Amino acid sequence: MRSQTTLALLIATLTGVACEDLGVGDPAEPFDLQCSISTSDLFNGGPGRDGIPALTNPEALAPPNSGIADDSRVLGLLINGEARAYPLWLLWNHEIINDTLGGEPVLVSYCPLTGSGIAFDPVIDGEPRNFGVSGLLYENNLVMFDRQTESLWNQLLLGAQCGTEIGTNLQLLPIMETTLAHWRQLYPQTTVVTLNTGFPFSYGSYPYGNYDEVDNSSTLFPSSDYGPERPPKELVLGVTAGGVHAAFPFGALDDLGDLVTVNDEIGTADILVIYHGWSRTAQAFDRVVDGQLLTFSVADTASQRLVDTETGSEWNLKGIAITGPLAGMSLEPIATSYTLFWFAWSVYHPNTVLFE
Repeated sequence: MRSQTTLALLIATLTGVACEDLGVGDPAEPFDLQCSISTSDLFNGGPGRDGIPALTNPEALAPPNSGIADDSRVLGLLINGEARAYPLWLLWNHEIINDTLGGEPVLVSYCPLTGSGIAFDPVIDGEPRNFGVSGLLYENNLVMFDRQTESLWNQLLLGAQCGTEIGTNLQLLPIMETTLAHWRQLYPQTTVVTLNTGFPFSYGSYPYGNYDEVDNSSTLFPSSDYGPERPPKELVLGVTAGGVHAAFPFGALDDLGDLVTVNDEIGTADILVIYHGWSRTAQAFDRVVDGQLLTFSVADTASQRLVDTETGSEWNLKGIAITGPLAGMSLEPIATSYTLFWFAWSVYHPNTVLFE
């Protein structure tokens, strides 16, 4: 049923047939849309409320027992020392996972139309919220709803735009899009959410055809203008720090090698971006440690070790110093950074600083 809806919307996009002619209903139903954004920019994706079923506390097992291949793309999350991988295979079909990790409630979200995987703390005013997929889209991006108040939360606006929670922001949690193999290398004790969900989906195949091809400029719904500087579906690491938005395109990082460090200044923030080309993984850190600004380079590609110029300490890819004067110190991940398609980042952040 999901694939039929997707196919219908693709046809509508490519042929110019109005969504109403495909039976897509009123986007204001069934939610009370008192919003801080224009409701004319909210589009009904077709499946309706919970038509894309969110998961809550799904089964998670050690990787050898999970049925998930090492080359699978996952979102990796670490909370209070407990690591878990969330396969994109699942998130293509469910988009939201309400989970508990490290003793804390977490909200893992992924929007296939914008390629954006973001994790949030779902506790608001001391109350954990359970989120579902509203069936609505804003700038082609997932709109979530919480079951307690039925407020609407756009994933890339990072907060509530409709309902009683208007103006409430969700706190982001550091998340990494990578391969299961790389995540296991970083966190050998990780668990993986399995495909044993109780839903009859055919997991393992991308349900949107060639939508994610890097040069494909089509979107399923109308989009604001996006920057022409990069291919529309190129993955970028979007970073918000020091009051500034910046994007680090994977293509530009690929040109620099298999293991890359970028020491950068964004607004008032000094950041380090580490790019692991083999797994196409980018992560951003604050490169100030104990009041000292550090400059990083690759010490050894084979062992995947970094070194800072100021103290000569060696660091692993988790941002932990393993030798030298700073051994045991850690870099702080920048939670306001995540991977997504370039077109989506530039629509939401048109004045972004672009790394090239």
